[in-house]
Amino acid sequence: MARLAAFDMDGTLLDGRLVFALAERFGLDGKVRSIQADGKLANYEKTKAIAALFAGLARKDLLAAIESIPLAANCERAMPLLKEQGWKMGIITDSYATAASVVAERLQMDFVAANELEFKGDMITGIVRMPLGWQEIGCTCKLSVCKRFHLEKYATKFGVPLENTAAIGDTRADICMIRRAGAGIAFMPKDDDIAGATKSVVRRPDMMQVARLLLDAAH
Repeated sequence: MARLAAFDMDGTLLDGRLVFALAERFGLDGKVRSIQADGKLANYEKTKAIAALFAGLARKDLLAAIESIPLAANCERAMPLLKEQGWKMGIITDSYATAASVVAERLQMDFVAANELEFKGDMITGIVRMPLGWQEIGCTCKLSVCKRFHLEKYATKFGVPLENTAAIGDTRADICMIRRAGAGIAFMPKDDDIAGATKSVVRRPDMMQVARLLLDAAH
């Protein structure tokens, strides 16, 4: 039976967050945190503002930042195990596709939904193309990448019924897909909202625990 698992990237597949890894290299972390804490900006507007901060940085800076963040413990054991059992797997993140594709390739995943940073040559312009999706389905997340929308999109693409999907994430940004998926898992939850959005909560930084939950649920 076809099954699909959608993983958040920052704080879930990765033991860290890309925008901070990149910002800290160039003294921009204070500005990034200020934007993220701005209660007047919608989530997608924060994505635009943060991308603008990175104008003038090089592609190699972005790639160095993603390479500097370790994978969550046992990622490279858990993903092949799920793949052997026929799962389609991918990343749905409001981070950047250039970086998410590196992680997806390392873990041999099947799809990536993420923001597209614009480059001029090898330099970041500060413009970001956001796939959105929430406006089409009435989701209240207002993220640059609506995770519920893209979960549904890839489930349809791979012919997987929603009851046979799983979503794994760590923050409020993941709630819309975790509630929509057949199985939702809060992995190392960073706040009470995400922990309260599902009965399945993994509080140890071990991706094998996620794999076991998914394999048990599939039987």
